[in-house]
Amino acid sequence: MESQIGYERMFDPEDIFFSTTDSKGVIQNTNRTFDTLSRYSRDRLIGSAHNIIRHLDMPAGLFRLMWDDLQKGRPVCAYVTNRALDGLDYRVFATIVPLREGYLSVRIKPMDTATRAQVEKAYRRVRDAERELAAHAASRRRIGEQGAVELAKELEGFGFGSLHEMTRVMLPREVAALVSVGVRVPAVTSAALGPVARILDSAAMIEKKTDALVYELDEYMRLIVAMESASSAILAAQRRAVRIGRLVSRDMGGGDRDRAQVLVGQILDLIGTADAELGVLPVRLRAMHEAVTELRFAVALMRLLTLMVGRFAQSILDGSEEEPVRSLRDLHEALESGFAGLAPALRAVGAQAAELDDSLHTITSSLDRVTRRLGRWVDVRTGGFLGSRTVNELASLASQGFPEVRSFAQLAAECRGLSLVYDDAATERRLAAARDSLAELS
Repeated sequence: MESQIGYERMFDPEDIFFSTTDSKGVIQNTNRTFDTLSRYSRDRLIGSAHNIIRHLDMPAGLFRLMWDDLQKGRPVCAYVTNRALDGLDYRVFATIVPLREGYLSVRIKPMDTATRAQVEKAYRRVRDAERELAAHAASRRRIGEQGAVELAKELEGFGFGSLHEMTRVMLPREVAALVSVGVRVPAVTSAALGPVARILDSAAMIEKKTDALVYELDEYMRLIVAMESASSAILAAQRRAVRIGRLVSRDMGGGDRDRAQVLVGQILDLIGTADAELGVLPVRLRAMHEAVTELRFAVALMRLLTLMVGRFAQSILDGSEEEPVRSLRDLHEALESGFAGLAPALRAVGAQAAELDDSLHTITSSLDRVTRRLGRWVDVRTGGFLGSRTVNELASLASQGFPEVRSFAQLAAECRGLSLVYDDAATERRLAAARDSLAELS
């Protein structure tokens, strides 16, 4: 349902729409919602360059960055303001994915208004710089290239090293917000028959099968962020372990020296093992974060495409779409292409979680044994009485132990204990059923 505020046309979260283009950005197809919001007729849109709806305030640098990613075969997302034929603006969160013979762009209502507002401020700064270049007779190519450089700097200010990095973070956030307000694949009515109804039913079942995966991934990310926040405490534990090693190796005092030296050797070996694992822990955390980020993005993209397939199929059943077979084929192609990479991404996360958990088990076990042996070493050196300043410091360190490492390891164990439930074979059966139904329509 539309509304208007000033010169902006508003639309509802349920109004998901799309277009397809060839490899040069010429529109090949649209759905009815796209036509309605743009105020262009279908005949006027088909065969036109996609910049027919471009708003003059949008920076050329954004589209340069988007094309760079698309030509590398990467999906890309961005906040975009379009201008309709009647002069009204409408804001979208656009997701563009490569097809075999072009591109599919799915648009939704931007839900993260705070981030969108910050991004739009950055766009204005970049666009101002581009206009200044244009005033000095710079070429369109030069304006786009320099605008891309300026926008990349702006994205760095938001903590993103590239548009691709922002894409991977913002799509899961926007899709989660869309789902949270109740936007789902429509249920198939009992009266609906035929291949389109079966495609709708396949989309609904795929959505249902991926529900749990979405929530589990959110929990994964929560645990990873918690571990990253605790990493400074882990570094403190590493420094403490190294100091223990230095102190015990230098102390050659009284007591049972033979027994003390045996314990020193054991302590140093255990500290060496723990220190080696602690040294690569930040790398393992980054790898885990990267794997989960990639998987969250893949799942969010599949959710979005599943929504688009389901809602477009429903529109066909409602009789509001014209010549829909090609669009259904393109939507299904994008959906299949994305799901093909989901199972490997899931395996990557599982492997990273197991590796992190094993590493932390080694660290925890080694440092627990360091603490116990250090306590014995203190007893051997002092016989229960106060010792030198070094021995007293080591006694205090033995008493302190490494509690932060155990808490950290618990987070990793929770992470590994999460069950990323996904039935690849069941999804493939649903995709195959939709593929067979498409064949009936052709």
